[in-house]
Amino acid sequence: MRGLRALGAALLAVGLLACGPVVSGHQETCYVDGPQGQCEGAYDSIRGRHLHQVAAPEIAPGQAVEVEVQLAVDAGALRAIITSPSGEESACIARPEASDRLMGIAAMGDGEVLPIVLEAVEGRRARGVTYMIAWAAAP
Repeated sequence: MRGLRALGAALLAVGLLACGPVVSGHQETCYVDGPQGQCEGAYDSIRGRHLHQVAAPEIAPGQAVEVEVQLAVDAGALRAIITSPSGEESACIARPEASDRLMGIAAMGDGEVLPIVLEAVEGRRARGVTYMIAWAAAP
């Protein structure tokens, strides 16, 4: 019985180490001017699906927001996804040989944040991620 507990604990520890963090090495600088702003930042790596949240305190939850996302990666592939107020998703995918850009209308989330999904695809890990996100409340 004691051996089974030790084995279970060891397997749990290995499983947790294998999963590791979803994101590492995040840096971001933002400028906000009322209902609009811009953030530039970087991640050392993103594994799997990560919800990136941009603080936009002067925009009401559910309000339509014009968004531009520019993505670049050194390795892997990364998809950025925004969701419109009607629930439709728009996306772009950046690869090392081709950065990408997404422009569309997103819905402001709860808690004064604009939710943008960043998802590593084609290998499940993106490294050397840089981004620019600009937004303005839609008229």
